[in-house]
Amino acid sequence: MICPRCRCADCLRSRRGGVADFFATLIQLRPWRCQACDLRFYAWTVALSFVHYVHCPRCGNFDLEHIASERVEQGTLVFLKRFLGFPAYRCDPCRQKFFSMLPYRRIVPSMFSPASRKFSG
Repeated sequence: MICPRCRCADCLRSRRGGVADFFATLIQLRPWRCQACDLRFYAWTVALSFVHYVHCPRCGNFDLEHIASERVEQGTLVFLKRFLGFPAYRCDPCRQKFFSMLPYRRIVPSMFSPASRKFSG
């Protein structure tokens, strides 16, 4: 999970508590907390602020490869998506191939350690 504020990859699931967390759970949102900036946020496979960018539907990875549309064999309406020219992507860690019309933006975690962020002046 990548933090939407500081882009640190050191985020952990947060405990649910309160009515807002209960209702978020009904739509399968989970609370997370960033260890670097202490931000608490909700997410599915990616943080809500990054949902409008193309990401792997299986693992939430943003570091995707553009591939030829003929390489995508599975999915819904594959023939139609090829015909309409939807961009095709491949996720390297989980090898998922898929189409998406969302804008592509490579979002990578920051390289700073959480300890150096909290105590830097």
